[in-house]
Amino acid sequence: MSKWIELQDLSKIYNEYSKVENVSFSVEKGEIVALCGGNGAGKSTLIKMITGILKPTSGEIWIDGKPANTISKTYRTQFSYMPDDMLFPRQLTALEILAFFANLRGVEKEKAEEVLGIVGLLDQRNQLIKHFSKGMQQRLSFAQALLADTPLIILDEPTNGLDPYWVYRFKEIMKQEKAKGKSILFTTHILSLVEEIADKAAFIERGQLIHFEKVSQLVNQNGEHVPLEKVFFEKQITASLIKE
Repeated sequence: MSKWIELQDLSKIYNEYSKVENVSFSVEKGEIVALCGGNGAGKSTLIKMITGILKPTSGEIWIDGKPANTISKTYRTQFSYMPDDMLFPRQLTALEILAFFANLRGVEKEKAEEVLGIVGLLDQRNQLIKHFSKGMQQRLSFAQALLADTPLIILDEPTNGLDPYWVYRFKEIMKQEKAKGKSILFTTHILSLVEEIADKAAFIERGQLIHFEKVSQLVNQNGEHVPLEKVFFEKQITASLIKE
């Protein structure tokens, strides 16, 4: 596989405090990579730098072998992004919101109803957002990330607020997108989800990358299956001891 996106020593410093420090990893074409860590670990900061919302203090982002800062306009058309806790205008309907995003991305409006069907909101397409639950708004945010047929999908905590059925459906949809050859980068603190759908996991702790490896190798130790949660906690402890 070739690398679709690569981070090299990426850092973000706020008022002399390192939010992200020298992070390097890559997402290859056609694979799912999970960025794992607790609250405040630096996952969202990394995602915002990758998507161009935040400017890195130092380091580089390479897109398909080219520096992202030299192809910024082209780069932004190559990915779809679902932010954490996306806010929608409460006075608009689900269909109106997706029609807006469809126009923004140069997508036919008919695609809006198609993705609403994928996330189970087609019957609620004319309902105002102010009547949507947290889970419904999360699914709508996911729908807008599926509108454009981009080679890379970036999702920040995509399962927050979803009930068990829609967590299951999310996993199935991600597998379908991967089968189309798309690359997916998502953040989460739910390691059982990572174990089920991700090809690789990047463990983030206090803004630092403490481990990056194939999930299949992480959970297979000496021929025995080890839950990814246990592996993550062991890596956390090891990283803390090394830092001390």
